[in-house]
Amino acid sequence: MTRRVLAAVDGSILTHNVIQTAIEEAMCRKAELHIVHVIEKEWTDPDTAVELAIRDEEEEAASLLSSMKAEVEACGVAAVAHLLRGHPGDRIVDCAIDLDAELVVLGSVGKSQIKRMISGSVSSFVVTHCPVTTMVVKPGHKQHTG
Repeated sequence: MTRRVLAAVDGSILTHNVIQTAIEEAMCRKAELHIVHVIEKEWTDPDTAVELAIRDEEEEAASLLSSMKAEVEACGVAAVAHLLRGHPGDRIVDCAIDLDAELVVLGSVGKSQIKRMISGSVSSFVVTHCPVTTMVVKPGHKQHTG
C-alpha cells in the first residue's frame, strides 16, 4: 500500500513552509507527496475578458504546482500535482479522502477574527471536516535543519 501525504498550497507567503513541512513528513513516513492547489472562482459569464482571466489564473496555478513538484522531487520524494476547482476546503477534504491520505498539511495565513467570519478560513474548515490528521503551518513556523 502506498502511503500518501497531501500538501495544500495557495501561493501565499506560507507556501514554501507548507511544502518543506510536507516534504519532511513524507520522508519520515516514506510516503509520496500530493500537492493540491484549488482555483476557487466559479465563472458563469462566458465573455472574452473572463476567458482570459481564467486562462491566466490556470497558468499561474500550473506554474505554482510545477515549481512545487520540482522542489519536492529535488529532495528525493515522489510528487503528484493536482489542480482542482471549487471551494478550497471541500476540494482539499475530498482529495484527502479520495487519495486515502494519512496526513494533510496546509497553511494558515492568520486572518483576523472579523476576516474569518466574513470569508471563512480554509484551514479551520479542513481541520473541522477532514477525517484525516491535519497539520496547520502558521506564520513564523521554523523549519528543522538536519
